[in-house]
Amino acid sequence: MKAKLAREVQLLSDISKAFAESLDLEMTLQSILKSFDTHLKMRRGTITLLNPETETINIRVAHGLSEKSKKLGSYKVGEGITGMVVQSGKEIVVPDISKDPRFLHKTKSRKSTAGKKIAFFCVPIKLEGRTIGALSVDRQAGRGDDFEDNVRLLNIIATMVAQAAKLNKLVESDRKRLRDENVRLRQELKARFNIHNMVGNSNAMHQVYQLIEQVADSNATVLISGESGTGKDLVAHAIHYNSLRANKPFVKVNCTALPESLLESELFGHEKGAFTGAAGRKLGRFERAHGGTIFLDEIGDFSMNLQVKLLRVIQFKEFERVGGTETIKTNVRLVVATNKNLEEQIKEGLFREDLYYRINVFPIYLPPLREHKDDIMLLADHFLEKLAAENNKDISRISTPAIEMLTSYHWPGNVRELENCIERAVLLCDGDCLRSEHLPPSLQMIKKTQSIAGGSLTEIIARREKELIVDALKKFGGQQRKTAEELGVTERMLGYKIKKYNILPKLLS
Repeated sequence: MKAKLAREVQLLSDISKAFAESLDLEMTLQSILKSFDTHLKMRRGTITLLNPETETINIRVAHGLSEKSKKLGSYKVGEGITGMVVQSGKEIVVPDISKDPRFLHKTKSRKSTAGKKIAFFCVPIKLEGRTIGALSVDRQAGRGDDFEDNVRLLNIIATMVAQAAKLNKLVESDRKRLRDENVRLRQELKARFNIHNMVGNSNAMHQVYQLIEQVADSNATVLISGESGTGKDLVAHAIHYNSLRANKPFVKVNCTALPESLLESELFGHEKGAFTGAAGRKLGRFERAHGGTIFLDEIGDFSMNLQVKLLRVIQFKEFERVGGTETIKTNVRLVVATNKNLEEQIKEGLFREDLYYRINVFPIYLPPLREHKDDIMLLADHFLEKLAAENNKDISRISTPAIEMLTSYHWPGNVRELENCIERAVLLCDGDCLRSEHLPPSLQMIKKTQSIAGGSLTEIIARREKELIVDALKKFGGQQRKTAEELGVTERMLGYKIKKYNILPKLLS
């Protein structure tokens, strides 16, 4: 009795361990059936699960059966002992399968039972009151066998199997959700960085779009140059998400954000104990970008030592982790960017000439904003729409004086400075129109200069009056009656002012 109890305890211990060690349902169930054989000498066992769509009961895992036998073991609900157990939700014990016509022997796994008494046990697997499958085992029967003890133990294990099936369903559901979310985010990124979604209609920007389209589908290394804030990051994303590698990783490395020692580890990874604080192996950005694109921003800040290592990666497509000896092959598309004149750096001995020619395969130059001023208002309107929505503000337009200030400014910080400028103005604006007073002090200086150049107080007041009338006419689509009400004057007085300042309301509708 004690020996039997010890075997059962050990069996339950092994099964609990199987649950704890793996979230893979099939592997867990296989371990359970193997434990039956080890501890209880139950030679064959199956765990079948019900497919509610087809109403068929199929063997999920089996022990002591060939693959061919597993495929044969398929039942309809109510068919055979397994089908009856799933239908009724009650266990069935067959003391001798050779004498019970309900036993269909579908798997053909028992070649001969002559001279042997084989007992068959089948218990339901229930989850939340529903029978979702069955657990069945058979073994050679002997005199004095306690079938009730066997059934009790199998019912306990069937309950554990049901919980494993529930957990597996939750895990699979999470995996599916994560896969779907991953696909959605990739599609969103691809749409966001579509070339046709980039803002700018000037000839200079059309040349950039054309170059992106020409190089995207290739594996050529791209060098993006231009001043800070011109949108090099956006171009790198557009190249990747319009390429054949769009479904693979896009990994960005800001070369100025990390010191040389950490940058090398970030790029190539490190082994455990490679340096103080290296508590374990770390994969580098090149490994994480395998099959996709790696974007090295501000490559002009690379040290000479890292330039040599990068040159090797480009030439031979291999590297070693810091502190490691294993050579790792890499398949990545390289896109680099810089705001520096690399040719000047070569002359000063700060940048390797051979590396320059390796990365300068397909150059793309992004012009500063002052060289394509036609795009300023397109960009300003784009940022206004986006930032007003983000801040829950109903700002629909930019006043004429503000437009003049935006287009007159030289924008040393380029597109990034323009976006920051509009964000500040949106936060300050309480109405539906973004005005000159909402713009930052750097742009206000232009207004002050213009005011001084304007001369007398009368001229300054007249300019301001004209601005207010033009803004109000724009707001109401050129309708003079509503404009007069807005400004608190009569239509006759408004008509006089319109004529005085040579304003054409029809052009403002």
